[in-house]
Parts: sequence; C-alpha cells; structure tokens
Amino acid sequence: MGLTEYLTFLLIALVATASPGPAVLLAVTNAVTLGMRRTLVAILGNVAGIVLLAALSSIGLGALIHTSEAVFQLVKWVGGLYLIYLGIRLWRSGLGRLPVGEVAVAARSPAQLFFQAFMVAVSNPKAIAFCTALFPQFIEPTAAMLPQFALLAGTFGLLSFTFLLSYALMASRCRGWLHNSSWGVRFNRITGGLFVGFGSLLLTTER
Repeated sequence: MGLTEYLTFLLIALVATASPGPAVLLAVTNAVTLGMRRTLVAILGNVAGIVLLAALSSIGLGALIHTSEAVFQLVKWVGGLYLIYLGIRLWRSGLGRLPVGEVAVAARSPAQLFFQAFMVAVSNPKAIAFCTALFPQFIEPTAAMLPQFALLAGTFGLLSFTFLLSYALMASRCRGWLHNSSWGVRFNRITGGLFVGFGSLLLTTER
C-alpha cells in the first residue's frame, strides 16, 4: 500500500470516526453521568469492538454478514434492540431525579462498561458493512497481511479513540452543572430518547 492509498484511507477514516453516532452518544452520556475515568474504560471497549470488526473484515468474514440476509437481519435486530434497551434504561433513570453521578446507562463496573461499549460497536450492521467495504479495498493481497492490517486497524482505532475522547471531554465540562440542576433529568431523557431513535432507525435499515 502506497502513501496515496494510505492518505485516502486516512481521509475516509477521519470522516467516519468524527461523525456522531451511537458510540459518540454513549461516550457523551458516560462522561456526564459517570465521569472521565469510567468513560475511558468504555471508550477502550468501543475501540476493541472496532478493531475486531476490522479484523473480521480484513480476513473476509465480514462479507458473510454483508451477503447473508439471515445473518444481516440477526445482527440488525440484536443491535437495534440493544440500543433501545439502553435508551429505556437511561430514560427511566431520569424519572427518579437521581443525582447525575449516581446514574449509569446500564452498567457500573469497569468490566460492564467495557462490554457495553464493545457491544454497541460490534452489533451495528452499518459499522460492519462499512468495515467490510473499506478495509479489503486497501489491503494488497500479494503483500504480507499482518503489517497492513496493523497499520489500517491501528489508524482507525486511534482515530476512534481520539474523537470519542474529545467528545467525552467536551461533555464532561457540563457534568457539574447537570449534577446540580433539573437539567440532569432532562439530559437523561433526551439522550435516552436518542438511543431509542438510533435503535429504531437501525431496525428499519435495509441493505
């Protein structure tokens, strides 16, 4: 892979990772409700999921989901319902007017937060389709696979981490204000509604 091809990949990856979606919403919500230390764990979980998708796509397994209607539908429903579940949990947490610092989306321990973000990454059929379409285009089949995969997946993972962390840091500045106002409840309801919206849109996704 030459410099031109890598720069093309870098540009596409920049746009993809900077665009808001479920992963960004989760990072923002965790930053406001749980603080940056736990949010960092969740971000690492999301990046791990992205790298796994990249690995599956690079070796061709992602094509199974891209071409099999049954597998695509299964992943779509799992991903959509999981996002709706997170949204309902967050919406309900706002009904009791709990302090923001005591509210989590659906998990509290670092392991749960990591797994939650990992699931948001790997259960999104759009992300799977994107990785399936993107990564094989930039891998030279006659060259060694591992160095190419390490470069592409490492770049994509680093960009994902950087943008998620940036969104989370910006959101964390509002944490104290939300903690001491009724806007904390409104925040939970708004973000919960957005999760339900993302999940509902995912359920209507067609190829």
